[in-house]
Amino acid sequence: QHYYITNNLRFSDKGMAKSKREFYELPNIATSSDIINAARHSIRAAGTSRPYTPSENKRSLFTTRPTSSSSSIDLTQLTELNVTPRVLSPIDSPQTQKREEEQKNKESSNFEAYWRSKITPILAALNMEIENVDILNQVEELSECLLRGGFLTGSVVLPHQYKVKVFQCLINLLDKKDSRLLLKISRLLLCLGVYEKNLISISKLIFKLTRCENNDAIFLEEKTVHSLLNVLNQQKIEDNGLAFVYCIGALKVLSANTDNTIGDILVQYGVLQVLERHLVTCNTSNEMKGELKSSLLIQILGAFRNLCDIPATEKLLADTGVCEQLQYTMTHHYNDSEVLLNSCRLLSRMSLFTDTCNIISHNKHLLNLLLKVIDNYTNDPQLLIRCAFVLGNITGQHSHAALHLHQNGAVIESMLSLCKVYKAKLGDKTTKEKQTITKDVLCKAVRVITNTLQNEKIAVSVTPQLIKMFVSLGQIASQAKIHEISLNVLCGLNNMSYHNKEGSVFVKHRGILTDFLIRLLAVNNTAITIETLGVLGNLTQYHDVVEKLAGDKHVIEIAATLLDSENSDLVYKACGVLINITKFKEFHNKLPSKIVTQCIDVLCDVGMLDVELSTVTLYLLWNVLYLMITPEEVKRREDETTRLLSLLTDYTDHSYCDIQSWITQFHPVAKKLIVLLDTNSEFMPL
Repeated sequence: QHYYITNNLRFSDKGMAKSKREFYELPNIATSSDIINAARHSIRAAGTSRPYTPSENKRSLFTTRPTSSSSSIDLTQLTELNVTPRVLSPIDSPQTQKREEEQKNKESSNFEAYWRSKITPILAALNMEIENVDILNQVEELSECLLRGGFLTGSVVLPHQYKVKVFQCLINLLDKKDSRLLLKISRLLLCLGVYEKNLISISKLIFKLTRCENNDAIFLEEKTVHSLLNVLNQQKIEDNGLAFVYCIGALKVLSANTDNTIGDILVQYGVLQVLERHLVTCNTSNEMKGELKSSLLIQILGAFRNLCDIPATEKLLADTGVCEQLQYTMTHHYNDSEVLLNSCRLLSRMSLFTDTCNIISHNKHLLNLLLKVIDNYTNDPQLLIRCAFVLGNITGQHSHAALHLHQNGAVIESMLSLCKVYKAKLGDKTTKEKQTITKDVLCKAVRVITNTLQNEKIAVSVTPQLIKMFVSLGQIASQAKIHEISLNVLCGLNNMSYHNKEGSVFVKHRGILTDFLIRLLAVNNTAITIETLGVLGNLTQYHDVVEKLAGDKHVIEIAATLLDSENSDLVYKACGVLINITKFKEFHNKLPSKIVTQCIDVLCDVGMLDVELSTVTLYLLWNVLYLMITPEEVKRREDETTRLLSLLTDYTDHSYCDIQSWITQFHPVAKKLIVLLDTNSEFMPL
């Protein structure tokens, strides 16, 4: 693209500005990629699918490894509450003590009355499990009474012995199977204040309940997510590490809810800031070590990843320091593949957001880390896929990041090594799943190379090894119908062909490249054909390439046939290749006799709706007609010539179209063609 070459000049994407040059001097027109997309860039990034992360049907804490912290849950191992007694301050005077005693006696009297009348009957009914008593409603009523009494809000301190009575009563109900009941009890216990082992047990219970998707609505109705957030806000992660594993694990599972309702609420209540604070603590604290810290990080990173599906998350993430924290996490847990995998899963989601992708692109240490992971974890395909996906997104959008990786990390060499390892695995007799993963690694690795080749400094430094690997991979992929790899290879060749000039390594390999591209034209895939024609369009500026194409009787025939396609990009690319072929007089006898009619049909169908396509079609007509037009030939093609003259006359009338691009790009070529058809003037080929 930017590749339709005549007279050793190249079309550019700057449009056809008016100039004093002769008509046979090549005018500038927009590129073919302009036809089908808004960006219309010729040197472009290769796209790919997002790495597939299977949904966690079992809603587990960990997806790949067992851990002692996820052992079976004994819901009855709740211990007595430990309430620290109040110590009298030395500055309390006897008078102050007396007033406090009087106030306490009054409050105690009121409390006793309220307790006996409201709380005691409910506890008695629950303890006795009286037949026909609705336990769920009783627990709800207990919660309401405790709330009205101020015991759940902190406005009234519930004495230790009374708290123990409530606590023990609720513990006895934990063997019930009703999820709503268990959630009510859990939330009530959290509001009463549980610590250490008790908090761990309640957190385990809540996590257990999140594993059933049917409970998600109950979590919302019972406002349990609010209670979990309160725990994470009020307790220290260093003191409650294991409990936090289950609390954050519960939020991670809930945030993966398919309709995003719970995730929206969590984001609204500041869960991202809470998670970031605990991520910072995990990264900086020396009190937590080993598997516990690793387990916490996995839950935090997993929750972040799931919350990326919430629309509001994109902006909020950009305002946090999560990117820098991920750099710290990956650096200090480099030997923990599970932490690395979860870090890269989060980065892969963040790299899809414009703002966070930009932040990652400027974090050179993080980019180096991703490349280091690829170099050292070649036997971990899931990790490789995500690292390469991130690098592909970054290099596709930010040329400065690609240049940094090239100059400081030898990114192409790393990707070539990866391609070599996994290309060898393509022929292995393994399961379909493993073959799919192998193909995905190759696809993501090639994409990184292709995207870095958008940068001219990188593209002109390509090695023979890279070209040979691309050709080899492209051949294997086309035979195995792995179209995404084929497309990424072709996109990379396209980027190389745009930047490389006569004498470069790429141009010196144009022979084997042309042979490879000719074979790809036989592949029945529109996208592959478009990309193949794109690279050929850049290579056909060289006579020996055109000679090779003309030597294959099918190539020109295929290109001409594509002029009848309904796909405008195919037509544009075919025109580009044919323009470069027809500038050489000796190959005109290879053209099909109907090519002029085909071009006229394109002009009729497209007209002013696509200025670039109409204009490039005129260039092809010029190259075909300038050698053909003689008085005898005009007479023989009288119907065809009359039709073309009539069409061009209509199209150059300002009443047809007064759009500036149409006037500046289409009109000059059309008017010269009219003169040619009328007078048989001598002009040079385009």
